[in-house]
Amino acid sequence: MAASEAKHPYQLTHLALGDSPAAWRRAGFDVDRAGRFCLGRTQLRCLDVGTPGFVGWVLDGLTGGLDGLSRGDDGDQLVDTTPTTTHPNGISSIDHVVVRTGDCARTIDAFRSAGLEVRGGRTTTSYGSPMRQTFFWAGDVIIELVGPDSDPGGAGEPTTDERTSIFGLALVADDLDATAAFLGDAMGSPKDAVQQGRRIAGLRCRDLGIGLPIAVMSPHTA
Repeated sequence: MAASEAKHPYQLTHLALGDSPAAWRRAGFDVDRAGRFCLGRTQLRCLDVGTPGFVGWVLDGLTGGLDGLSRGDDGDQLVDTTPTTTHPNGISSIDHVVVRTGDCARTIDAFRSAGLEVRGGRTTTSYGSPMRQTFFWAGDVIIELVGPDSDPGGAGEPTTDERTSIFGLALVADDLDATAAFLGDAMGSPKDAVQQGRRIAGLRCRDLGIGLPIAVMSPHTA
């Protein structure tokens, strides 16, 4: 086992979406006939079930769901053969998956109980109301858990019984300006990201028919 695999044993191997494969092809991804394409070590599959968005995921080494996030390996959703990993839009991997919860403590406990290790966290007001961010590794993908910051004595929002859900994806383009030029009106203009030295732009997912918010980032600087 490689050192990176030993450090982060729970690789995100599959991500099932309800989207039409045509929506992702419009965004410049090389999606095969089965609706599959790869980003890094993760295979995505578009199931075209009429309701775009997250259906399920698989973290290799974990069984069952994670605080309501279902596995995506029922029936014929997963195929072991590897589809193409290169795409005309220049997007090559998943940087992070944003998971939203109404109760950070509940979801963190569930993730920890499953064997995922907290790798960092912070409170931020970058998106308006105080929000708690907690980070986990899933192989070569970061899981960013976001929810209300309800620390005693703080100005945060109260916890709720909101179900845990996949809020969006952040992907990596090897050359963000080239990706923006390729996609044209399908992507916003790149701007500085929160992470120092990186830039970010959003796909216009509603126009494309993609069910999750998608951001595209420049590569890590280190």
